[in-house]
Amino acid sequence: MPPPPLPLRSKPVSPAPGTQPGAAPPAHTPQCYRFFFAIKPDEATAQRIDAFAAHEVPDGRRLKLDHQHVTLALTGNFKAYPDALVARLLAAGGEVEADAFDLTLDRLSANRRVVVLCPEHVHPPLYALQRAIVAAMARHDVPLRAGYEFSPHQALCYRKGAPFQRPIAGFTWRADALVLVQSFVGLSRHEVIGRWPLRPSAPPVPAS
Repeated sequence: MPPPPLPLRSKPVSPAPGTQPGAAPPAHTPQCYRFFFAIKPDEATAQRIDAFAAHEVPDGRRLKLDHQHVTLALTGNFKAYPDALVARLLAAGGEVEADAFDLTLDRLSANRRVVVLCPEHVHPPLYALQRAIVAAMARHDVPLRAGYEFSPHQALCYRKGAPFQRPIAGFTWRADALVLVQSFVGLSRHEVIGRWPLRPSAPPVPAS
């Protein structure tokens, strides 16, 4: 059985004293809450990716190191903190069983707003993990964000410019844990509220 998730540590941010209903939220209050399952690179790889982004897109607004991730599934936005939904998300995460795997991101791609790393080829273990998460969310009555379609990528930075794509030498990192992240929309703040290790990959069976 997978281990239990980390205890729920995050709490909604309280409104500032004197805030009136319908008034613009103060600077420290999120516009809304969003939740997503993801895998994250280790710290050393995140630093190398950040240095690559600084070199390749010097005018880009780079992600914080601890914000680097590959989204696997995400919810819609919630104005009020959804305690019951968070409990169901944690339960769903605890049901996912999958093997750890090495992920290679070897294509640099950009639209007119964001620059990302993508895998050049379909990666079966990644897609298997993603399907397992979506199935677990469905069992716990947690809908995906409307219109969401899985397109694996790791955002590097935001900038305005022409779209482009090109292959690169790439970055390979070990996906050995599934995390549930709470995003405080409008505050550039992420908090990991659940973490579940992925199983060590079984060694290949020698040919007889």
